Amino acid sequence: MIRTAVILSSIAVLFLFSGSMQAQNKRRVSTHLQTESLQQGKVLRGEADLFFEFPSGRVIMYNQTPEEFVFISNPLGEARIFHPKQNKVVAIANEMLTSRNNNLYHFLTNQTYDLGLQDMGFSIINSRQEEAYFITTWQAPVHLLSQVDQIEMVHEELLPIHAAYTDTEGEKVLSVYFDDFIKLYDSQVPTMITEIIYLPTGDSLIKRMQYSNHLYGASCDQTKFNFEIPEHATVIK
Repeated sequence: MIRTAVILSSIAVLFLFSGSMQAQNKRRVSTHLQTESLQQGKVLRGEADLFFEFPSGRVIMYNQTPEEFVFISNPLGEARIFHPKQNKVVAIANEMLTSRNNNLYHFLTNQTYDLGLQDMGFSIINSRQEEAYFITTWQAPVHLLSQVDQIEMVHEELLPIHAAYTDTEGEKVLSVYFDDFIKLYDSQVPTMITEIIYLPTGDSLIKRMQYSNHLYGASCDQTKFNFEIPEHATVIK
């Protein structure tokens, strides 16, 4: 659940019903992602187009800047990163790369109450109401304690607007803010997400993700879902 300050954390998805007769049992959506990362006064900007398909859970990200590559992942965390200019592909199997470990997946599967925390083994240990805000505290399972101890989640009108992650020392390691919700199919999803990653050095990394140009069903570029890595690409493990 903790996202590191690397380009892979940019992966995000949208979830809508496809009206295409050719994709009768598939739900496809595409969106454009713009990111800005700020650390020590330096700004790094990125852009990518995301293509996500249910029920397979496969996500394809065509990253344009700051580096060109194609990222393909599935819910099992089996990922491939293809660099077209070098004709090289990196194959990785890591649960952190699962297509479910992203910013929008749980909104689009209507898991707004816990954003998938229960499925990850978290348990709720406290809840309270403060004016318009409903606040819950979640305890991490033992195998995640090296990354996070507790998560405090704030809801407003049944939508999560903020999540704060702390370690076993009680120090904050990550804050996430969800803003500018829109209705997509039968889900409410944020179009702006801001992460503040608190680094061990005392510095912080601020990352802002903005989603736009949402397409679904037959309006998506169907050829993007059919991308295949060239057979002659050099495999790097």
